[in-house]
Amino acid sequence: MKATTSKFSKAFLGLAVLSSTFAGAIANDAVLNSDPININGYVQEAPATDHELETVKNELRKQKQAIQVNKQKSKKYQELGRTTEKLADVTEDMIEERKESQQTIDKFNKKIECMMQENPGDDCAEYVKTKSDTVSTKMAAPAKTEATVEADTMQLGNVIKVLPYAGVTAIQSDNEQLEANVAAGIRVESDITSSFSIGLGFNYTSLTTTDYANGYAGYTSDFYRGYTSMYGAGREIEYKNMNFDLYSKYFFTKTSRFRPYVGAGIAYNRASMKYTDNRNYNYTYGPNNYNFGDEELNTNSISARLMGGSEILFTKNIGMNLELQYSRGLGDGFGSTERVAESPDFRRLRELNNEINEANIFSVFAGVLVLF
Repeated sequence: MKATTSKFSKAFLGLAVLSSTFAGAIANDAVLNSDPININGYVQEAPATDHELETVKNELRKQKQAIQVNKQKSKKYQELGRTTEKLADVTEDMIEERKESQQTIDKFNKKIECMMQENPGDDCAEYVKTKSDTVSTKMAAPAKTEATVEADTMQLGNVIKVLPYAGVTAIQSDNEQLEANVAAGIRVESDITSSFSIGLGFNYTSLTTTDYANGYAGYTSDFYRGYTSMYGAGREIEYKNMNFDLYSKYFFTKTSRFRPYVGAGIAYNRASMKYTDNRNYNYTYGPNNYNFGDEELNTNSISARLMGGSEILFTKNIGMNLELQYSRGLGDGFGSTERVAESPDFRRLRELNNEINEANIFSVFAGVLVLF
């Protein structure tokens, strides 16, 4: 009887434990799956989503990361391009220097070889006297030294450059501040050595300015009052100048894509100046009758100039030239022609011409470089 009761008690106890465990699991599931409650005690709804929305969000994150990565790649490719271009320039300079060094070494080795031979051949005539030179009774030409060979390879005319150019020219004096409408020209030059060149150039400059100083203060005659009132407050003056110059340049580097230089030259100038509005005016003073108008001043002058710039080679035969130039006249103009000595127009034109001759002239030019 006692054994039966003990078995029944154990079965009942196990059933109770199982029931409590099942009830606890149901309670935990209810808590985990219940709606979230915010701090104020209200139920907070979970954001709506599904598999497609989550896929789109993941794709957006991937694309934003790809954008950042591609930006970094773009910067690195640009940096790689710049370093590659620099590497190409440095490599080109290295190859040129290596060629020159190899030529020098070859000449040295050839000279030593010829000097070691008892009967050097004709190919050694450049370095030592051959047997035929010793026994010959005819006058032989002197053997070429290395300096002579270099001079032959760098003689005038070996390299011809043609440089058409255009730019901006400003004329500054005590009383005038002028800027050219057209400033262009062309040059032809040749290297004398690897560091020096000489050339000839032609330049054309034109500008217009308004003359407001046509009141002729100090003159009270009817002529000056009538001549001035005819044109109003100001009249336009047209200035043209053609010059031919001889110059020389010194290059700081011998072989390079960039060849900076300084130079100097002297120029002959042929200038003309006139008023664009030239209406005639007839003036009678006593027994004399004067007819003014259509005056034009033509002068000749010499100027000196300094220049600095650089040649930039794109290929072996094509490049560009950038230059800053300063010019100033040497003395007054000469050989000027004057149609009527008493003309007030001529006096104003001559005054402006003297201003330009004594002015500081600055120019910035850019042009094409063609080598033959």
